[in-house]
Amino acid sequence: MTYRTTTKPCSIIAGYATIGQGAGPMIVTERAGLFTRHGLQVETRLMRGAAGVVRGLMEGEIQFGNLAAPALLRSVLVEGADLAFLTGGINQQFLMGRPGMAGLKDLAGGRLGLVGDRGLNDVLIYFIKDELDRQGLQDIRLVPIPGGGREALIELLSQKCDAVVITPPEAIEAKRKGCRFLVDFSDYGLNYALGGIAARRAYIKDHEEIARKFVRAYVEGMHRYRTDREFTVRVQREYSGITDQSIAEETYDVTRPGMPDLPRPVLPALKKALEIMSRQLPAAAGADPAQFVEEKFIREIESEGSASAR
Repeated sequence: MTYRTTTKPCSIIAGYATIGQGAGPMIVTERAGLFTRHGLQVETRLMRGAAGVVRGLMEGEIQFGNLAAPALLRSVLVEGADLAFLTGGINQQFLMGRPGMAGLKDLAGGRLGLVGDRGLNDVLIYFIKDELDRQGLQDIRLVPIPGGGREALIELLSQKCDAVVITPPEAIEAKRKGCRFLVDFSDYGLNYALGGIAARRAYIKDHEEIARKFVRAYVEGMHRYRTDREFTVRVQREYSGITDQSIAEETYDVTRPGMPDLPRPVLPALKKALEIMSRQLPAAAGADPAQFVEEKFIREIESEGSASAR
């Protein structure tokens, strides 16, 4: 069911954490004119990481934000922020090994790069270290790296660590420079689970129709992302500054498989993140992942789909 309006567009700002592929569906939604179709005039704005998105939401600089989960979970638990995920998103992450590494078993006695900012990188590093310990890969150490993305790639290529968590397009560049994919976090259900579109609950309550339109537009944008490779690749290059067409195409091809038809927040993945975060954040222990989501608008779309199928 397509939701349309002919009223004057409502002007809002939607922030995103980084220029990586995770923000792709929201930017595609904007560039395809889908927000406008739903009566919203949306400006997308690059914030300073997930923490910048949280700050922007709480201070009213932005009304909606695309971000990874840990920053939102922490802000709710520690600061009492009234934030909630309205949708899931995409966040394809890999553990990549340095050049010359033959396979995962070579990580025994090796070094995993840890950003140390208590964000998504840290959650995934602690998660995979536990998994590798269970597989019998012993004496793996965590070593500090200055950041994720390109900074992580530089650390890996200079062999200051043996493996890092990295996402496309940097992961594609790393592969072309001799690095090896060691772990695909989609194998653990964590590829499209630890992030999405968020807003303040107070804003949702006071502007329910705007939130509904935003989510509906975003779901349509996710569909456009999945089904229009040429358009999505072009948008990805424009907003993220990828100069190599083939890297942009491979970024899409890596991200596209397995994307859900309906981007619901994934509660089991949020629960796993909370379990890992509880080691340093006692308030996360036993926290109900449902308290961090507002699925009302996604459920409406799902219900309409079910009704139309009958």
